[in-house]
Amino acid sequence: MRAQFNPQNMKIKFNVKFATAFGQNIYITGSCNELGNWNKENAIGLKYDGGSQWSVDLDINEKKFDYLYFIKDQRNSDITEEWARHQFELPTVRKQIVIYDTWNYPSLPEFNLNTAFFEHLAPKFDVKKVRKFKKNSHRFSIPFRILNPNEAIYLLGNFQNLGNWEENQALKLNPDHDGRWFVDVDLSQAEGVIEYKYLIKDSISGQVKYYETGNNRYVLPTQNDEFALVNDVSFGQPQQQKWKGSGVAVPVFSLRSEKGLGVGEFLDLIDFGKWAKNAGFSMIQILPIHDTTAKFDWTDSYPYAAISVYALHPMYLRLSDLKDLSTSEIQLIASKSNELNQHAQVDYEEVNQFKNDFLQKYFNKNFEKISKNKSFLHFLDENSAWVKPYAAFSVLRDSNKTADFTQWKTNSKSSAAVLNRLFKSNSKQYKNVLFYVFVQWQLHEQLSKTVDALHDLKLTLKGDLPIGIYRHSADAWWNPELFHMDQQAGAPPDDFAVLGQNWEFPTYNWDKMKEDDFGWWKSRFQFMSRYFDAFRIDHILGFFRIWQIPMTATQGILGRFEPALPVTWNELHNRGIHLDLDRLTQPYIHYDLLFQYFGSDTENVILAYFEKKNDAGEYKFKSEYDSQRKIQNILGTDHAFTARLLELAANVLFIKEEGEEILLHPRFAQYNTNNYKWLGKNEQDKLYALYLDYFYHRQEEFWRQKGLEKLPALKQATNMLTCGEDLGMVPKVVPMVMNDLAILSLQVQRMPSDEKLKYSHPKHAPYLSVVSPSSHDTSTLRQWWKENSDDTQYYFNQIMGIYGQAPYELHPDLQAQIIDQHLYSPAMLSVIPLQEFLGMSQEFRNSNEDIERINIPAVFPHYWRYRMHVNISELANNDEFTQRLLHKHQDAKRG
Repeated sequence: MRAQFNPQNMKIKFNVKFATAFGQNIYITGSCNELGNWNKENAIGLKYDGGSQWSVDLDINEKKFDYLYFIKDQRNSDITEEWARHQFELPTVRKQIVIYDTWNYPSLPEFNLNTAFFEHLAPKFDVKKVRKFKKNSHRFSIPFRILNPNEAIYLLGNFQNLGNWEENQALKLNPDHDGRWFVDVDLSQAEGVIEYKYLIKDSISGQVKYYETGNNRYVLPTQNDEFALVNDVSFGQPQQQKWKGSGVAVPVFSLRSEKGLGVGEFLDLIDFGKWAKNAGFSMIQILPIHDTTAKFDWTDSYPYAAISVYALHPMYLRLSDLKDLSTSEIQLIASKSNELNQHAQVDYEEVNQFKNDFLQKYFNKNFEKISKNKSFLHFLDENSAWVKPYAAFSVLRDSNKTADFTQWKTNSKSSAAVLNRLFKSNSKQYKNVLFYVFVQWQLHEQLSKTVDALHDLKLTLKGDLPIGIYRHSADAWWNPELFHMDQQAGAPPDDFAVLGQNWEFPTYNWDKMKEDDFGWWKSRFQFMSRYFDAFRIDHILGFFRIWQIPMTATQGILGRFEPALPVTWNELHNRGIHLDLDRLTQPYIHYDLLFQYFGSDTENVILAYFEKKNDAGEYKFKSEYDSQRKIQNILGTDHAFTARLLELAANVLFIKEEGEEILLHPRFAQYNTNNYKWLGKNEQDKLYALYLDYFYHRQEEFWRQKGLEKLPALKQATNMLTCGEDLGMVPKVVPMVMNDLAILSLQVQRMPSDEKLKYSHPKHAPYLSVVSPSSHDTSTLRQWWKENSDDTQYYFNQIMGIYGQAPYELHPDLQAQIIDQHLYSPAMLSVIPLQEFLGMSQEFRNSNEDIERINIPAVFPHYWRYRMHVNISELANNDEFTQRLLHKHQDAKRG
């Protein structure tokens, strides 16, 4: 019997090509003892061989291990590391191994092509065992996701065994795991440099479809006792061959079907997916689907204010699919469904009240059976880390009649003891906590069934990851140390919200999160990957810096960026700005200014809200009104003077950081304040120069470092395709970091990233982007068309290229032209709201366009209740409209 090959003392030579800067060195670390077991302190240094080549010879006793390269500078500080790990599995050869690696950049195309998104779009190739020949000297491998089942990848080169550049002699690669392809070749007789390229052929006709772009690749011959593993990356596709997809964006709650109960449900996505597939779509994009039940009223309709970043919203559960329903229960569901489905929009309160009551009764009736169900108990065990805190929080919220845990008489602080007590079988709340676990179990079952059905259709699902967490949530209750509960997150002012946005979420304690390498975030990403193939990071700018608003303010206008490099007192003086701290940081209120605001009511307003500050005619707010929060709490939002008093409270030049040290941040749009306008020209000029430096120059490198501190680790935690919502006031470094990490940007036509443009054109979008004419935060195309006639006229003439007067209405044919701009874009993804596609059809466009808008960011809270005005079945049964969309996708070459 032949002795089994023993890899002990196997010599492996690692080679990698990378152009380092002076003073930098490359190291290797990995999962085996010889590579330091991922401990960078024990990493092995490579030697420089010239020509950007680095190498090291090592004795390694493992048959299988992972590894990566990283760089240190002359101060021994980490500079950068590879994005993805290399995987080594010992070939069945009795030779010394020489590995030729290519540095894994995250922006290489295969890092997106090999995500779960494309895994579900690609045909399945059987991984077969390929006969290995001792005489082979090289194994060439490359990751590449083939999306056309009639295509195959080949290797061609300048030696006889590589085809000698004869296309009909090219070598066909074999499918390997994880989207990789390989072929073993005998090049032992080769002399000199071996040159080669990869190409794609039609597997039926054998015709070459295209070669990879770029220069020829090359590798060196081996010695007699060597076997070379050539680990290539970056199959560069010609622009016209790059895959492009089309997605339809629709909130789950907006779906309408005969089976629904006044709201869209997870299972509705299956029938909607069948229609979408027939219409040529490759993806469905939805809004956040997590439980938002906090106040038990319509304000809970805000999908970005989840009480748990894990728990799914109970309203998406289809009651009629529950097991063992009685005849009376089935009839009750049918009757209520018929009633609620008559509504043009979602009645959030009625839908959720009915579903909650029904589920409570159903659970109580079937408690004994459910509590012993093996699948249920398995779900509880597998998800206990989040579902137990969520269930406990929900029960305590119900018993205390508020989600604000700071108001609870007991258990306002979470602990393992609280969970243990509530989940004991003899606890008075045992049945109640298990109810919330049961609902989550059923939601998981129905959503998993939905995802499997979509994947069977070769459709992908894209989710939405909110940047913030709700202040009164299970997450804040269970992990308060991860958040700054004394601050609020929001967004600076823009054209859509001139006073900024205050989401009222706490901000993140990034320093604390960093202690365990952002474990909380990684857990979120991994949880999302259960259901989603791609995801949109809401407000990705928050990973670089967040707009932080003090609790004393109600409007986003009084926020500042955090983290940010502040303005110091010395800097102010060095710049010749000698205003006192009070003038810089407190509202400047003069009698003449008050008269501008209140006219004949001025004296009464002063008497009620202000007190004299000095004899120069200046005033200050009385202590009971000296913040926006106090003003709004006392007067409410509808008082005749509230808006004007809030504006006066925001009449400051700088926002001061808390603490004794004077660290200042310019108030946004400082130059528009009366405080600024009442200064002399010399002071205004100096303040404006400082303002420009603060917002547009000094922060860039600082913010780049903050983004790179978080995003690479988080993106590596999941195999989903990653997209980022990067709209608003975007630092220059953000698109660069996103591109380096292969995170798709969002390009909304009426919100161009280039501030010099009025509108962007989708034909100029980069490949790594998502293009759209609108979003859930904007008006629909039909609404926007009527908002500003001058803007519409400009768009009609300059962007659409049509002469003459723009019509008052956006007719279906014009709407179709706008959609075509996006479908024909070079962007990887075109994702367009469903309402816009329906607007192309005279038959399917809503007669009441104003109920199709989903959200108005300037209005908070806003009622999120848009619902399709036609049933999914009506779309599915209309072959003409479906075929029209299919042909559009085919003509635009969107798969």
